[in-house]
Amino acid sequence: MSVEVVSTLERKVSFNINKSLVNNEVANELKKYAKQAKVQGFRPGKAPKHIVEQMYGGKAYEDALNAQINKKFVDQLVENKLNIVGYPKFDLTSSEGEEFVFAATFEVMPEVTLGDLADKEVEKPVCNLTDADVATTIDILRKQRATHVDSDAAASTGDKVTIDFLGKVDGEEFEGGKAEDYPFVLGQGWMLPDFEAGIDGMKAGESKDVNVNFPETYHAENLKGKTAVFTIAVKSVAKQELPELTPEFIKTLGVEDGTEESLRSEIKENLEREVERRLRIKSRDNALQALAEVSPLEVPGALVHEEIHNMMKNAEENMKRQGYKPDQMKFTHEMFENDAKKMVTLRLLVQEFIKVNSISATDDEVKKIIEEMATMYEDPTDYVSWYYQDDQRVNNARAMAIEQKVTDTIYAKAKTKDVTLSYEDIMKMQVQY
Repeated sequence: MSVEVVSTLERKVSFNINKSLVNNEVANELKKYAKQAKVQGFRPGKAPKHIVEQMYGGKAYEDALNAQINKKFVDQLVENKLNIVGYPKFDLTSSEGEEFVFAATFEVMPEVTLGDLADKEVEKPVCNLTDADVATTIDILRKQRATHVDSDAAASTGDKVTIDFLGKVDGEEFEGGKAEDYPFVLGQGWMLPDFEAGIDGMKAGESKDVNVNFPETYHAENLKGKTAVFTIAVKSVAKQELPELTPEFIKTLGVEDGTEESLRSEIKENLEREVERRLRIKSRDNALQALAEVSPLEVPGALVHEEIHNMMKNAEENMKRQGYKPDQMKFTHEMFENDAKKMVTLRLLVQEFIKVNSISATDDEVKKIIEEMATMYEDPTDYVSWYYQDDQRVNNARAMAIEQKVTDTIYAKAKTKDVTLSYEDIMKMQVQY
């Protein structure tokens, strides 16, 4: 029979099933049930035929009919060379006469056609790491290990303050709006911006009322978009004191010889490695986005639905590991739909791109990937040896090597535009690992 095109990817086929054939198969199914039927007063397999029919007749008929439906449907797929996606929906359209007529509706895999990248401009991010970036990182490490000393001076960014506060909205106190001897560091975003700005410049022993605007996105429903008045009393102000770059301090950072030169060298090496990783990921994302833009593709809903469930499962597992309870994990399909559709689209396009361009990874290329990862460990040789002990790990490295070759090939086919980014910009980038 002919295949009906319902939509771009949806198809429908109809087929007939002879009722007498189903009835004959029912008899065969009942023989199977008779061998295992447990009927009081009879040994297994010796129960009377009419009792077996009463017990299993309905199930036997269902099994026989489903077997014929599946057989006829598969015959249609083979005959019409249809590449089905997901599960079909079967409908009984007629039961008149000697035959059943069924219609099966289903999705098929799309025909992937890659677009021309020749006129497509793809941005390639580059970053020149500077000594100033290394110095900034060292300052961050010092601030993370800073001490605080009580002071009579006015509070400013970086100072640790201890306060009492009482908040009111429309003259009424609200839950969570009161605390005593509450410590925090100004400038680290622990409190709302208006709250911190109100404390900036205050000294120990001073108090005042501060207007604080809660954003519309605030987590507490009763405070969203509201303005509260906080009465704040500063109990103490402790000024930040950074540790000096002494050999003793440098050794606490894992630099064995305790020299500033070795510290800067090691930090620069780590920064270069992280920058390179982020640049590679961003380049990959830009390349794949370009491929998707020149290769419009409608993807099967069944694949998107499957990807949504995978994403939901991963999100739930991640939140469980972070200590969230089941009632705190309220996910909907809509939350993941766009990302799932993008993921399925890129997967199909990349598969076709690899096929068309005959991309593969040699053992030497895989080894290079593994050795690059090994540089982050104290004993790279031991890491490489460990990595090769698991085929799945090696396959992951092979996939990474192929991914990089896909990225490089896209850039080779397109118009590349270098975009210089600062180290700060690189670290702020949202990258999907």
